[in-house]
Amino acid sequence: MPFSISLYRRSYSIALFVVCLLSLSSVVSADSLWNGAWVLRVPPQEGRLIMTVEEVDTGWTLTYQVVGPDAPASTVSTVQTPLNGKEVPLLVNGKPSGQTMGIKRIDTYRTVTILKFKGKETGVSKAEVSPDGKVLKIEIDYVSSNPIGKEIQYWDRQ
Repeated sequence: MPFSISLYRRSYSIALFVVCLLSLSSVVSADSLWNGAWVLRVPPQEGRLIMTVEEVDTGWTLTYQVVGPDAPASTVSTVQTPLNGKEVPLLVNGKPSGQTMGIKRIDTYRTVTILKFKGKETGVSKAEVSPDGKVLKIEIDYVSSNPIGKEIQYWDRQ
């Protein structure tokens, strides 16, 4: 009898370990839904807006660049966020722009961002990546003083 109980415990431990690995792999693969280059579906007249998402430790580095024949090639905006809601600066060509973003991951598919400029809130953005990782929808609610009001953007994986 001790042999069969020992074998049962060992099998149970191995099964539990495999389940933990599978759970971990689903978290890792879910994060990869965001990774990569995204192109704004309705680009500005001056060129296409491209956002690149890179996972760094437990957060992301976001890089924004306008690409096109009339676009200034030297303008690159970056944000390094820990995804915990902490305000981080938006850098333009490596220098602070006065804008900050506090990005918080809600779950595998969604984030919420508080946008500020010189300490004043300018809007709240809610992003959701599709389950297949091909489309990113961003809803931005600007503060009442901004005439734009609410904006919905769709980004396609490049």
